[in-house]
Amino acid sequence: MVDVSVMQNFLVALALGALIGLEREYARYRQRGYEFAGIRTFPLISLFGALCAYLGDSVSIWILLIGMMIIGMLTVIAYFTINKRMPQDVGATTEVAGILTFLIGALSYYQEITFAVILAVTIAVILFARSILHSFAKKIQKQEIADTLKFAVVAFVILPFLPNKGYGPFEVFNPFLIWLIVVFISGISFAGYIIMKWFGERGLRIAALLGGLVSSTALTTSFAERSMRQRTLHQTLALGVILANGMMFVRILVEVFVLNRDLFLVIVLPITILTFLTAVFAYYLWKQSKVIKEKVSELGSPFTLGPALKFGVYFAIVLALIKLAEVYFSAKGVYAVSFLSGFADVDAVIVSLSQLANDSLSQETARNGIIVAALTNIAAKGGIAYWLGSKEFSKIVVGSFGIIIAVGLLLMVVL
Repeated sequence: MVDVSVMQNFLVALALGALIGLEREYARYRQRGYEFAGIRTFPLISLFGALCAYLGDSVSIWILLIGMMIIGMLTVIAYFTINKRMPQDVGATTEVAGILTFLIGALSYYQEITFAVILAVTIAVILFARSILHSFAKKIQKQEIADTLKFAVVAFVILPFLPNKGYGPFEVFNPFLIWLIVVFISGISFAGYIIMKWFGERGLRIAALLGGLVSSTALTTSFAERSMRQRTLHQTLALGVILANGMMFVRILVEVFVLNRDLFLVIVLPITILTFLTAVFAYYLWKQSKVIKEKVSELGSPFTLGPALKFGVYFAIVLALIKLAEVYFSAKGVYAVSFLSGFADVDAVIVSLSQLANDSLSQETARNGIIVAALTNIAAKGGIAYWLGSKEFSKIVVGSFGIIIAVGLLLMVVL
């Protein structure tokens, strides 16, 4: 007699096959085309996989192997038959999904339910997102593909081979840690850039939020220059700069949370207050600004090998300076380095202080150092808005940033 748990596994296989089949049936209905499998065939393929796994377990493993060969042969036959009838629909997406569905059925029998469910849902999402993925691929340029491959090499080829050991004075130079930070920061910027590409660059408000993940300084420069050409849009452009600056605060919280949970608990309140204040300014401007849909000037892919290497060197220098300042000049030295570094890159200060706060640096000093760097960076962007932007634009941005800086300094004293 078949065990109840076995029957449950078969039912899971049936349900997961039906999920994929439902998506394929919907796609066939919408396209009015011809697919080799749909709402009935995919559940049967999954059941066939579970049955072959059951017989392979109870009779002979060769039954499972022969079943895999059969489903593979049927898939190949279906592929050539369909392409012969409809050569304009050349593709093997559904056929590959059929083979994977067979494996999902086998996984269900072997009680790898979680893995089977994740695999089935992933397949269904990929199949459903066909038009979105194709549209996204059309927007990608050759240089962006090259940058993506470089990032993959940096993250998954170079990083694992670097020594995870400290060198130099106070063992502050750790090749693995420095390169890991390069990958981490570049990954955040790269993700923001990919999201912008995915959703498009129309709509300055959305683009400002996404651009803040790539580079709030670059976006501030772009919008300031644009405010001189399009003076009637000064409120919308100022809103974009303020939104991008708010994303910098969000980015700080994400980076600290990943690198140092104890420091995150210390810094979350002041940064959240500054984020809320930014949101208040943004809401006020949002109520008054115009809704426009125009293309933002190209920020460019945030990952190129040269800047990534420069950031790694810069991070190592900042890390060493902060460590030396802490040893020889106490907290005041750390704040001085944070102040100067904030003009160039706030990320390097954040990750340096987050790392050192795990060691000898106090949580309060690390928190204040990050806030100092963030406020310095805001002041630098305010200067960009003042020198490059129109009078109306710079008045809004500099005024808002001035209040944020004053509140930030107050929080350092009070908290």
